[in-house]
Amino acid sequence: MVKKIIALAAAAVMSVGCISASAATYGKVDINLDGKVNVTDLSMLSAYIKGKKAIYTSVVSSADLNRDGRVNVTDISMLASYVKGGTKARETTMSQLAKELAVLVNNERRSRGLTAYVYSSELSAAASKRAQEISKVFDHKRPDGRDCFTVLPEYGISITSAGENIAYGQDSPKSAFNGFMNSAPHRSSILDANKKYLGVGVYRDGNGTLYWVQLFASGSGMSGSQV
Repeated sequence: MVKKIIALAAAAVMSVGCISASAATYGKVDINLDGKVNVTDLSMLSAYIKGKKAIYTSVVSSADLNRDGRVNVTDISMLASYVKGGTKARETTMSQLAKELAVLVNNERRSRGLTAYVYSSELSAAASKRAQEISKVFDHKRPDGRDCFTVLPEYGISITSAGENIAYGQDSPKSAFNGFMNSAPHRSSILDANKKYLGVGVYRDGNGTLYWVQLFASGSGMSGSQV
């Protein structure tokens, strides 16, 4: 899978950087190999996690839906959302991936003695919008040519400073996080001591490619809690 990493400088109060499971992915979690992914597979995977049932080795790695190297209750939750189906389930899955990335960011900050970001629902909604936009135009400019931060007032956010990291091609929150941390401009946004809020958005296109957006900001119109 293609991964994209670029960097872009911004003016005075704004720091900007960027870096870079489809239905097919879920389709591989056919635990009983009957050609369907349904509640039976969900039940079998749950029993496997509890140590009550063995499953085919060939599908164990496929069951690691968030690609964190473990098959656990998070994967059960993601598979359950998929089995239930519909747009709401897909949105829930993207929300889960976004929150996992936010947790990784805050854990890193805490390990360095920094205050954890407040994970803002408003900023995350804006980041989700940006994730859809960068699937069309991978840039800090929006598809209509405006600056990326013009998305913020659309969600009632007024900023004194802001930053954006964008990525595509990474297949898990951990992979996206590592990519950001391995690039100095993006790492500096993650470890910025002068911003209070974090928003994360994730979007999966029709080909299964994941697009990741982190928005960092200080200002008003944002609320949430530390994760």
